[in-house]
Amino acid sequence: MTLALFNQTLRQKLRWYHSAQRAFTLIELLVVIAIIAILAAMLLPALGKAKERARTTQCLNQLRQLGQAMVMYGDDANNLLPPAERSVSWNSTNPIPWMRPLVEYYRDTNILRCPGMSLAHNKSPYSYFMGSRVVVVESGVFGSLRLNRIQYPTQYILSGDCNFPFEADDADPDNYSVDTLFQLPSPAHSGAVNVLFADNHVGGYRKFKQGEMTFAYNQPGIDFGEE
Repeated sequence: MTLALFNQTLRQKLRWYHSAQRAFTLIELLVVIAIIAILAAMLLPALGKAKERARTTQCLNQLRQLGQAMVMYGDDANNLLPPAERSVSWNSTNPIPWMRPLVEYYRDTNILRCPGMSLAHNKSPYSYFMGSRVVVVESGVFGSLRLNRIQYPTQYILSGDCNFPFEADDADPDNYSVDTLFQLPSPAHSGAVNVLFADNHVGGYRKFKQGEMTFAYNQPGIDFGEE
């Protein structure tokens, strides 16, 4: 073999070698990209669920704080809670929204906003209702809920998620005429709503549970509209 022929053959082999190396590297890159895509598809739903669980936990903690504020206010106000009216803005002075007199007890107004429900319902910063339907049922008019009349505090629904599209600036949500918990499917908390009871325990529910809830002062298991 002549030197020229040898050099030509060597150059051809080197070109083939470098071409094979480039092809192999490209295949590896595509495989890595495919693996990343598969892992992302597997992890994103799990991350979404984890985020939703965190929102649910935050909401439950906020409801506990709101419940504590209600109890402390009631202790200072002869067992009465602020009356809920109709749609009332935060700055209204006549009437005053029920959330505002409680401020000195819960301090941080951010606890009034459920991160899940707020996104679903008009981005309202007021995500919890006053559970005072029993007042209207008994008297026919708006008024204050009297805490010492609640005979089943472990069941009485004191507050919870406003699973209803109230006006975004309504700082006085109540359940006088609308079942703010279970009338609509929940868009948050994995399909559940968070409930605050009069003994200050909280929980997530998908529907009314007769053995665990009541809307009445003195009877257990009374559903919305059964009073």
